[in-house]
Amino acid sequence: MRILVVDDERYVVDVVRTMLQAKGHEVVTAADGEEALEAVGRELPELVLLDIVMPKLDGAMVAQRLRDSPHTRHIPIVFLTGLIETDESQRRGPKIGGQLFLAKPFDAEELYQMIELAAATQGGSPTPPTGD
Repeated sequence: MRILVVDDERYVVDVVRTMLQAKGHEVVTAADGEEALEAVGRELPELVLLDIVMPKLDGAMVAQRLRDSPHTRHIPIVFLTGLIETDESQRRGPKIGGQLFLAKPFDAEELYQMIELAAATQGGSPTPPTGD
């Protein structure tokens, strides 16, 4: 599965990339919201792991833009955050375009389970832009 990892903390990106590559996933990365939108258009990921607090565009804005586009609204989003507890995040996720939340810190098994859940919940394949 091609997964976009978006986080402005380089060590988080590096750790998540290593975890995902160990399971055979193709990993694309971005360090902020603007880079994330560019990467989605270029790479058409099958899933986005998205930090919330980032420079330029925060995760909520990125998720909303992805949800607003017919070319990307099907892509599952899992928010990665250290801001809120898991119980609260499960209530807020759908309100800002996220499928699910994974509270930092998390371990590899939690990450793998969340990816499986997100993929099963959303399903589908990326639809390439048609030049609109």
